[in-house]
Amino acid sequence: MPPFEFYVTNWSVRPVSALLVLGLGLLYGRGWLRLRPLQNRRSATARLVSFGLGWLLLVVALFSPLFALRAELLLARTIQQILLGLLAAPLLWLGAPAQTIRWGLPSGMRRTLTGLLRRDRTVGRAVRSATRPAAIWLVTFGSFLVWADPAFVQWSVTSDLLYSLSLWCFWLVYLLFWMHVVKSGPRLHRAIHPGIGFLYVLIGGEVPNMATGVTLAFRETLTYPIYAAGSTTVALAPLLDQTLSGCLIWVVGSFVYISICLSILGRVFRNEDAPLPMPITWHATERTIAPGLEHRISPRKP
Repeated sequence: MPPFEFYVTNWSVRPVSALLVLGLGLLYGRGWLRLRPLQNRRSATARLVSFGLGWLLLVVALFSPLFALRAELLLARTIQQILLGLLAAPLLWLGAPAQTIRWGLPSGMRRTLTGLLRRDRTVGRAVRSATRPAAIWLVTFGSFLVWADPAFVQWSVTSDLLYSLSLWCFWLVYLLFWMHVVKSGPRLHRAIHPGIGFLYVLIGGEVPNMATGVTLAFRETLTYPIYAAGSTTVALAPLLDQTLSGCLIWVVGSFVYISICLSILGRVFRNEDAPLPMPITWHATERTIAPGLEHRISPRKP
């Protein structure tokens, strides 16, 4: 195991990425402070905690020693994948970032952004077309396959710039993926039906996640040649590194996706079990009159 100093000193603080993450946090904080007097205290606190936790996980995934170890350990790259796609993205959406960050912007920029996203504007129509659930589902499925491709891994991990760009793209794709599930983002589309949402998460998330995890966990040969030499920092055999990575993808990913699927199914059953509305002919007085006083209700005209 590497010394404790390694985990303290090997944080890769890249200027552009650091400014983007810092700006995201500052805009959210400013918007949250402005909206706090108008919101329920408990709800506002829960949103702040959720966003803060997602933001911290984003920082760990992008700047921690995991970034420095990504060319030595598949496990480091796998942890970044889980932090960005499965944990940070949905937690950030639970903090209602779109509305909050909008109020963190200067007033002129906020009005400009609101105007650009209107349905009758070219930018607004383009954004709505690009973020349709079907389009995002296909992009997410394809991005996961590319992320797990050995040639892409070999090409991306050897360069700090390329790997940083791949991390940002991976996070943005899954941010859009979870937008249609959490439903706290900008109201650009109608909410998808819970049944469609169940298939959206199951096929777009759980199926490729489980297939990749099981394959890596039980494969007896190395999938990624770049990790064949092992790590000079962490004493972990390459094949064991691959097995642990597969188990992590399989267990953590399946837990997150199946939990979300069960939550969606719960919403479906709650909607089906809800009592049917009273017919229009059922008068409010007839529902509230005490027994024995029915004669006081004036008869209705046919």
